[in-house]
Amino acid sequence: MSRLLINESPVMIIPSLAAKIGLNEAVVLQQIHYWLGISKHNIEGRTWVYNTYEEWQKQLPFWSVSTI
Repeated sequence: MSRLLINESPVMIIPSLAAKIGLNEAVVLQQIHYWLGISKHNIEGRTWVYNTYEEWQKQLPFWSVSTI
């Protein structure tokens, strides 16, 4: 049995980070950190992550595109 209520990828929230920089900011920072860890996009020695607002909104469906 899964420890998740619904079978989908979770969004990680680190409580101490959210307390320090804000909940929304912590969620975005964690998502960027996750994508940087698996990104294959490298330009001049720097790893890049890019999505459209709509693509980010699919990952964070609890926010509107305008919030993102």
